[in-house]
Order: sequence, then structure tokens, then C-alpha cells
Amino acid sequence: MIKFVSILLSVFSFNFVVSYGTVNQPSDVAIEFSEKAVAVESGQPVFTKGTKVWLSNPKNQEIKIYLNEEEKEINGIMVDLSEITNLNEGTYTLVVNTNTDEKIFGFTIQ
Repeated sequence: MIKFVSILLSVFSFNFVVSYGTVNQPSDVAIEFSEKAVAVESGQPVFTKGTKVWLSNPKNQEIKIYLNEEEKEINGIMVDLSEITNLNEGTYTLVVNTNTDEKIFGFTIQ
């Protein structure tokens, strides 16, 4: 009985370690802002003028982005969208197209 319990515990702990290891590895492309949102309008966050916008790309894969219908191809682990595009006041729709999926982000800068 003691062997059965110890084997059962080792199997559960092994599954936990495997799960724990895969959960903490970032793999998704994400958008990050230098400031916190000051409001939410129409379901989109609103940021103050001068907020920097970065695209996090942990896999360093080639990505196509469409920012208000302007297409750009980028690659890099952290890309400053504020530098490669002209982000002034306005509402923006960012479409991120990787090899595996497509994500859509919306935000406003006032």
C-alpha cells in the first residue's frame, strides 16, 4: 500500500512539474502600453497622449501588422510601435497576423 501511494504521488507531482513548466513560458504575441488606461470607451481602453505602445514577440517570429489599414512586416522580441508608426490622437485597430493565428487589438489615444 505504501508503494502504491508513493507511486501515485510521484505521478501527480510529475504532471504538476510538466504543467508548471509549460504554463510559465510566454509564447503569445501581446501589446503593452507605457501608461495605464484612463478610461474605457466602446469597450476599448483609452490612453493619454504620449503613451508608448510596444508589441511583445517572445518567439521572435516574423509578423505582419495592420494598424488602421497600414501594413508593416516586423520581427524582434520587443518592437516599439510608437516609433515605426505615427501614433497621434485617435482610435486605432491593430491586427497582428502570425504564422499560426490572428489577433485584433483596439485602443484610443486622447
